[in-house]
Amino acid sequence: MPARCCAGVLALLAVLGLGPAAHDASAAAASWTIDPARSQLTFHPRLAGGEFAGRFERFEATIRFDAADLAHSSLLVVVDLLSARTGDTDRDTALQGSDFFQTTRWPRATYTSTGIKSLGGGRYEATGKLTLRDVARDVRVQFRFDSTAPPRGAAHMTGSSNIRRLEFGVGQGDWRSTEWLDDAVRVEFDLALRAAR
Repeated sequence: MPARCCAGVLALLAVLGLGPAAHDASAAAASWTIDPARSQLTFHPRLAGGEFAGRFERFEATIRFDAADLAHSSLLVVVDLLSARTGDTDRDTALQGSDFFQTTRWPRATYTSTGIKSLGGGRYEATGKLTLRDVARDVRVQFRFDSTAPPRGAAHMTGSSNIRRLEFGVGQGDWRSTEWLDDAVRVEFDLALRAAR
């Protein structure tokens, strides 16, 4: 087939949505950004046998998700550790110090997914790397994603993950012991999402 004719066929296929360019575009999962005013990221440690709740007031998330295209779906979350609040001033100050987050050196934590799979029943699991205090570890995050009930162009995502604080060096000195502060920390999120423009 002459080159000019071949080029014309490819152009026609692209217009009809049958060519390679159209295939690549359809493979890209939808992009979502969080509505900070209606989203929460919380953490739940156990201290002296009782659980308390904290929250991060500032965080960003870039989410690409399509239940029909999990291969091209991904999560990227950046957390401002300086924004950690627990309702106790002394505890909040301690979290910023060298025994815990040491925010003067590492002011942010980052989670980057490497894959997402379906667990059935509208549940999903992301695998990825959490980087905290310059230590990267594999972390699994389970979640639900609903884009049908919210208004058009919006979605709702909820989920949780369990991490081991000592794997990231969160807890130095006396706090390396789990006598008073448990190693396991549950992290939960409730995100109001809007379609990226």
